[in-house]
Amino acid sequence: MKKSPRRSLDRLAVLLALAAAGKLSALAPTEWRQRQPFTVAAPGLTRIAVPAAVFDATQPGLADLRVIDAGGAEVACLLDTPPDPGAEPEENRWVRPRFFRAARTDSGTQLVLETGAAGKLDAVELETSAPFFLHAAHVDISGDGREWKSTGPAVAVFRQFGAEQLRLSLGARVAAFVRITIDDVRSRPVAFTGARLQRVSSRPPPPELVPVGARIVRREEFAGETVLTVELDGKQLPLGRLGLVVQDPIFMRRVTVSVRKLHGSALEERVAGAGPLYRVALDGVSDRAGLGLPLGIEPPTRELFVHIQNGDSPPLRIDGVEVSQFPVNLLFIAPAAGSYFLLAGNPQASTPRYDLAGFAGDLRSAAAVTVTPGPPEATPGYHPREFLSGAGLPDAPFGGAALDAKAWAVRRPVALGQPGVQELELDAAALAHSRPDFADLRLLRAGKQVPYLLEQPALARSLPLEITAEADPKRPTASVWRARLPQTGLPLRRLTLSSTTPLFQRQIRVYEKITGPNGGTVAMPLTEGPWSRTPEAGTPETRVFELTERVRTRTLWIETENGDNPAIALASVRVTHPVVRLIFQATATDGLELVYGNKAANAPHYDLSLVAAKLLTSTRHEAKLAESDAAEDGDGGNVFSNLDPRLVFWGALALVVVSLLLIVAKLLPKAT
Repeated sequence: MKKSPRRSLDRLAVLLALAAAGKLSALAPTEWRQRQPFTVAAPGLTRIAVPAAVFDATQPGLADLRVIDAGGAEVACLLDTPPDPGAEPEENRWVRPRFFRAARTDSGTQLVLETGAAGKLDAVELETSAPFFLHAAHVDISGDGREWKSTGPAVAVFRQFGAEQLRLSLGARVAAFVRITIDDVRSRPVAFTGARLQRVSSRPPPPELVPVGARIVRREEFAGETVLTVELDGKQLPLGRLGLVVQDPIFMRRVTVSVRKLHGSALEERVAGAGPLYRVALDGVSDRAGLGLPLGIEPPTRELFVHIQNGDSPPLRIDGVEVSQFPVNLLFIAPAAGSYFLLAGNPQASTPRYDLAGFAGDLRSAAAVTVTPGPPEATPGYHPREFLSGAGLPDAPFGGAALDAKAWAVRRPVALGQPGVQELELDAAALAHSRPDFADLRLLRAGKQVPYLLEQPALARSLPLEITAEADPKRPTASVWRARLPQTGLPLRRLTLSSTTPLFQRQIRVYEKITGPNGGTVAMPLTEGPWSRTPEAGTPETRVFELTERVRTRTLWIETENGDNPAIALASVRVTHPVVRLIFQATATDGLELVYGNKAANAPHYDLSLVAAKLLTSTRHEAKLAESDAAEDGDGGNVFSNLDPRLVFWGALALVVVSLLLIVAKLLPKAT
């Protein structure tokens, strides 16, 4: 039922009368760190699109946002925020069709659905267990199952390289029947086993998204993965979408967008959005691209992290990023023309309660004059409340207790470019010689500890290994390779083998050789499993093996039994190790050391609650470890491992015999 214009005018008249009758009690503007001036030309309803600079300065939820007039008096206002996405769970919009049938035709596979839905439908999503395909799909709809109407040109459906697109738009149409024709004349048919339908939402359509200033400030290449660090113009923005500008003409990738959060004393990443990123082209099908992901998050920092899964494909050529947000408006009734200020940045302020909340619907639908505030400026005479001024403590230098590092085996200088929040990634030497739980890591300056946060993201660095074929005279039908690691005891996640042989099926065994207690060589298994390859499209030329145990030597042995088949060609071997970082604040650029290599050390406990927010939200500078000169263990995990095990055994036995003879000689009575 529509509201009467007369009733809306009457209610607005009441609001104007309330605004003219009096103002709210005066507040102390000097308790707000930032203000933005603006001018109202005439009294009445006024709207401000809240800029990113306000989100960047305020508390979560804009709890400390205020409007004051030129005299410092507070003016009641109303936040017009995006609708709550939880009001209608997304899964409630999906329904199963009443009937589903798949049949082969001369032109491909035909899927027919009886929807059983009375209202409009947004989309249909297909279901299949096929792991690798790319086909054109044409969609028709019907009211009776006999006369069909096309919804538009054919589009692509696919599942490849971790990305998939199985959703077909129905354009908010009423359809008793849906027919989908899959063109598989030039490729292998795919068995589609079902589908589900998405109904049009009963909620009002979301407001149009508005762009947010964003830029790629860092790009890193990891094992099969590209990570982009995106810096926003403000934090806590209600983000709605992220898109990438990609040059590559054809590609498919799985993309995840995440934000950092603090969990205890460690930093973690929380997923904010995920989905496929693609640009495909097929004969008879218009080019289709999906270069954006929907988001639904208000990040606590100005950083987003975009993880692009490349697999064995080369990294994408990315020119930029596009981020948009849901609009947030501030509505208030200006009692008079003149100068006003938008205040932000008071961590002690609580969420205000105004009488305008009862008139929210009328204010949102009424005509308002839009004004744009000026750039943010420091509030003259800014002075936070004394009894809570401890909020500035994170800016002060913060140090840990003194530490005697004699029990730590390795000391390495840390190079810093400039003071501030630092990010130090452990290299292979530090990973290999520190404890598996990294409890022995310490940062020192002048004998005192520098507190840090430990960050272990779900990232890995890839290392190529040099491989050598080893002949085994006792097993002429076996293939054996030796691969050398850069460090003894390096924690490994995965081992990736690559072969140029187009057709084979083998059982692969990976192990290391260590020196046993009797001086002999013992093969310690690390992983094993089948590996097969066929010439068909989509069959990968690589095989990935997961590694859970820390390798104790610097050599991996890889072998397989060929039987009566020709030997396979092992083209390359790669291993991945985890990424581990220390996040800390430095006030000087010299004199900092990282120490590790103490098996008896306990994990440090710092009062990081005092500085966690600063470490989490500040822009980081990259710190570097100096080259390690720590002594390396040999392959066998002891100092004799580079020697022939038989020589070590017989040498040790001879040493024991000589020692016993000396002891016996001392015990015998001396000749008189």
